[in-house]
Amino acid sequence: MSAAVHLLPLSVVLPITAGVLAPALFHRRHNACSWWAITAAALTLATTLTLVSEALDGGLVRYPVGGWPAPYGIELVFDGLGILMGSAAGLLTLLILIASRAFVQTEATPQRHSLFHGLVLINLGGMNGFLAASDLFNLFVFMEVFSISAYALVALARGPVAALAALKYLIVGAVSSMLVLLAIALLHAQTGSLNMSDIGDRLAAAQAPAAAGLALGCLVVGFLVKAAVFPLHFWLPDAHASAPSPVSALLSGLVVKMGIVGLIRTRMLFAEADIFSLVALDLLLVWLGVAAIVIGAVLAMIQRELKLMLAYSTVTNMGYIALGLGLATPAAVGGALAHMGFHALIKTGLFLSAGALVLSTGLSRIDDLRGLAQRMPVSSAALTLALLAVAGLPPTAGFVGKWQIALGALEAGQPWLIAVVMSGALLTLAWAIRIINSLYFLPPARGQVLTADEAPLSIRAPILMLGLVAMVGGLAGAMVLEWIEPLSFRILEAGHGH
Repeated sequence: MSAAVHLLPLSVVLPITAGVLAPALFHRRHNACSWWAITAAALTLATTLTLVSEALDGGLVRYPVGGWPAPYGIELVFDGLGILMGSAAGLLTLLILIASRAFVQTEATPQRHSLFHGLVLINLGGMNGFLAASDLFNLFVFMEVFSISAYALVALARGPVAALAALKYLIVGAVSSMLVLLAIALLHAQTGSLNMSDIGDRLAAAQAPAAAGLALGCLVVGFLVKAAVFPLHFWLPDAHASAPSPVSALLSGLVVKMGIVGLIRTRMLFAEADIFSLVALDLLLVWLGVAAIVIGAVLAMIQRELKLMLAYSTVTNMGYIALGLGLATPAAVGGALAHMGFHALIKTGLFLSAGALVLSTGLSRIDDLRGLAQRMPVSSAALTLALLAVAGLPPTAGFVGKWQIALGALEAGQPWLIAVVMSGALLTLAWAIRIINSLYFLPPARGQVLTADEAPLSIRAPILMLGLVAMVGGLAGAMVLEWIEPLSFRILEAGHGH
């Protein structure tokens, strides 16, 4: 075992410990707490990138907790999903914390500043633990860590709307968590194990397809709620739109992607068991993806609030990911994985850029932001770049995954789905142009626009970086897809050895 393997538990323990200590050490000391959180996130990112290097050189990174090997002991595993989403979680959480130095002072009460930073770090640790868990119990535990911290982060915003949104998020999330827990209990009762690889081997011998089918259904529904896949997205618009802007970026960019990770783990587990066909699951994901792409884009187009529009666009893009996974071809699954990573980057930039405009003006309706690009050119440019990327125009980062999913539709013999992919992109471009037109080509209609100042440097630097990467990310698409290809085949071929 190389020394770098010990960094795997550190990537989980470090941010959670720093997050728990933040409110105690820095109560009412916003500046010190901010630097504490940024330092902890930077160290976590460095730890994750070291693990990425180790995994790329030698394959999976495994850490048996307490020295007991799986399936008898708890084992943490850093695999392809960990590389993809772990590095994204570390980098984007760091950028969100840097941008939050200005946001938090306005969007949260002074008593909650240290709590905000602590919860963001705990959320990061929960996501890292969820990505590394190789057994169902710890998968559930870390899911609760990032979920409960997310509920609390939504409630940090001022006003009763945020409190009601957080309550809805909590209730829906609790139901989904109970479904996942029920599935874990059913699987443990049949197999006597919690290790996911071990369950896959034992499930066929259990000869209880009805109970296994119920467990599969509970896991799928539970993770679909976490991923906000239509029609289980109803908690998302209020939560994402009413939360502080950095929290919206965190939720939309990263937290909902953990639901997709859960779906992938579930599919691989039952494919290994090979006790029944997963065609019905794939078909369900295809049709939910189709509905989410079209309905999410239409609902986004009719919104008047900027953050609410961006929230509904998350529904659309989670639909693209679900569609790619459901098509179950190498190109489509690769496109879904690429889109999951790129969308995390794009949507983080979108919410932070939109938040910068709202922070400087106090206005959130698109028509009220007319002409703001003259007063806030950098923030408006960053938002514009991210909008073009989320629409999927080449050579943006948003183009890569959608193109691959369209190719996957051809591979699957369903070319009509290309029309769905294109319609979602065109509808998204339509509402993106509406925002751009308001910012650049219409005269100001509100006095706050005429007196607005550009966002602070701590916000401008992250959003401009994210906007530029989103705009040109497609140029690295071939390299990303080449790296993702083995992971795509691993997901599809799970269970083919039975």
